[in-house]
Amino acid sequence: MRSKPADDKSIPVSKRIRDIFLDLLLSCLLFCFGGLSVKATRRFAKVSIFLARPLLGGRIRIIEANLEIAFPEKTSAQIRALRQRNLHFLVEFGLDFLQSLRYPRRFESRMRPFSFPDELKSCDQAGIFCSPHLGNWEMLIRFLPTFGRPFVLLAAKLSSPKLNRLLYQVRSSTGAEIVDAKGAARKVLQAIRDKKFVGLLNDQNISPRHGGIFVSFFGLPAATSRLPAALARRENTLLAAAACCKTEDGGFELLFQPLPKATDQYKSDWELTAALIAANEKLIRRYPEQYLWLYQRWRYLPKNLSAEQKLRFPFYALHDKYDCQSEMLEAMNKEDHSNE
Repeated sequence: MRSKPADDKSIPVSKRIRDIFLDLLLSCLLFCFGGLSVKATRRFAKVSIFLARPLLGGRIRIIEANLEIAFPEKTSAQIRALRQRNLHFLVEFGLDFLQSLRYPRRFESRMRPFSFPDELKSCDQAGIFCSPHLGNWEMLIRFLPTFGRPFVLLAAKLSSPKLNRLLYQVRSSTGAEIVDAKGAARKVLQAIRDKKFVGLLNDQNISPRHGGIFVSFFGLPAATSRLPAALARRENTLLAAAACCKTEDGGFELLFQPLPKATDQYKSDWELTAALIAANEKLIRRYPEQYLWLYQRWRYLPKNLSAEQKLRFPFYALHDKYDCQSEMLEAMNKEDHSNE
């Protein structure tokens, strides 16, 4: 028998008050910032970061530490300039997000034409498209109808009920099926077997205890989910990286980065995951100011690295109980020897 849905009395009072507050806050933000022009959005981003500078000390330190790892060739002045542009973009992203909820059609008019690569034109398989936290992943969803294939999206639920409702309406308006990211493996597998395309964000920290593996990201091991690679190899599906980035004139450009080889040519989940993260890295290098450098991507520090290799990790890295895969160690040692 079906269980009855929980009524409001079963929800704790503190949660109901929090939900009401978050919904009111969202309404205020939509009213105040939902109609800004591109020029006003960028001006507001610069002013807000300038005013908030004294409160961003710890966050600035994380961003700069990550940028120094990713771009060791840049000077301190160049790192600071890139960090500032990144902070401006983070505010822009939030404002663009609000504006896309309030005026979705206005945003769709700013989408740049997408030229289909050969990999997609001739694809008769299912496909898994993995995006890093780069650019505007909400705008990426609006490109889905151009693919001409049913799409399944993995998305986590947020705290605000109103925001969840708005997001569901906007995302599903493209024809996509929205699946809760928690425990989604079975639904993703079924979507693949139904020859659908699947979209997900794939650059979160996933510890080995939860199925993660260490692969190289800008030269350092980063704990990464093996799920996309495992499903792609098991079902022999197309696997590629994709992102939607904001152009200088305020438009939105869809980026597609195929992998060097077909899925069935990779010998292991580690090898395919490493290729996918390398594809993510190529996209990030095209728009480095639009990546989420605030995220502690190198949080897990493997215990079986050399002392010299461990020194390359950022200050926030946690000495961990997990080991790198032998393939990762071999790749790092090979790179170290080539740099000697």
